[in-house]
Amino acid sequence: MERMREEYIDLEYEPARDDLVCEYYVVPARGIELEKACANIAGESSIDTWTDILTLSPRLAKKLKPHVFDLNRETNTVKIAYHLDLFEGNSVPQLLSSIAGNIFSMKLLTNLRLQDASFPQKVIKGFQGPKFGIPGIRKLLNVKDRPLCGTIVKPKVGLSSEKHARIAYEAWLGGIDLVKDDENLTNQTFNPFEKRVIKTLKLRDKAEKETGERKVYAANITAPTCDEMLRRGRFIKEQGGEYAMIDIIPTGFTALQTLREENETLDLILHAHRCMHSAMTRNPRHGISMLVIAKLVRLVGLDQLHIGTAIGKMHGEKEEVLSIRDSCVLDHVMENRRLNVLEQDWGSIKPVFPVASGGLQPTMVPKLIEIFGRDVIMQFGGGIHAHPLGTRAGAMAVRQALDAALSETSLEEYSRTHKELKVATEKWG
Repeated sequence: MERMREEYIDLEYEPARDDLVCEYYVVPARGIELEKACANIAGESSIDTWTDILTLSPRLAKKLKPHVFDLNRETNTVKIAYHLDLFEGNSVPQLLSSIAGNIFSMKLLTNLRLQDASFPQKVIKGFQGPKFGIPGIRKLLNVKDRPLCGTIVKPKVGLSSEKHARIAYEAWLGGIDLVKDDENLTNQTFNPFEKRVIKTLKLRDKAEKETGERKVYAANITAPTCDEMLRRGRFIKEQGGEYAMIDIIPTGFTALQTLREENETLDLILHAHRCMHSAMTRNPRHGISMLVIAKLVRLVGLDQLHIGTAIGKMHGEKEEVLSIRDSCVLDHVMENRRLNVLEQDWGSIKPVFPVASGGLQPTMVPKLIEIFGRDVIMQFGGGIHAHPLGTRAGAMAVRQALDAALSETSLEEYSRTHKELKVATEKWG
């Protein structure tokens, strides 16, 4: 215990410029002091093990040892600085194996949560970041200032490829910019991937001619292997598609980094669906925060990411969602101790387009703009397809609500002359 304190607990330490800093929430097991728990976290995530070892040279031990430099007993939070040489460059899997690996299994902890990680510039420069990001997406769609409007074809699964494409077409005609698959639609027998892509992109082209607006479709390329994932991405490109969607947690970061490398050639906008994240992020006392996952997504280089809504059906408080938004869109994030956010300079890494999705419907549009501003993709599922007048009318209601909000007109007033919005307000209030 005293040896561990002496080696790793150093409250006078000032993190070096190239240190990688992590903040954890720590609840020791009964009878274990907080210092001992934190020292063991530091050691287990780096150069130590459960007993004294003699196999590491004193010189390297001194260089590589982590530093517990901030310990708050009132909040049970601790900050640990790690030497950069502990990590393989440009490897999110190895990074997570260190800062979020065996430490979660230690018996001397009751709870542990990785709340944030701050990456030094040497780490940042090892990653490509988004190929398109907010500027590239806006350029492709020729939408300079307003929020983008998206929809998920509903139901998630069960539609034929023809029916899926027709629903997408109706949404585009109603004014939607982006249509996407949902997380569990990949290559089922009733809606095969290739057939769905061909038919949906064909109707995308038709919708563009009829509306005069750019329209995009994000097909879900999540697959059993990286080879198949990339093959599906190439198929989208061959058919004239510009977007691909990927389920980031089920596929894992090796797949995401492989996809991003290949995307230098594929040249697709990559949409990150965060399904399964709550298995790690929802418990405020244990796991990994969505903030950390969002930062890793930006590092790896996906272009847009679901971040929550602060309203709607999905879990996520407003302040938490906004801190995730900031790490997606800002060039420099300042430390916020109250929200457990560390300072982060993103250097030349492009911003990720945040996606608000989950239980949204047209009457929520003004509130969404109030919360997120204009750099947001508002994504509707049932809030479009459950409109009493159908999918096209539901999409029209979304665009009408957006036009009303941007012109600072109340939905009540705007709906007097816009039937689709009026029906939506009558249904959803």
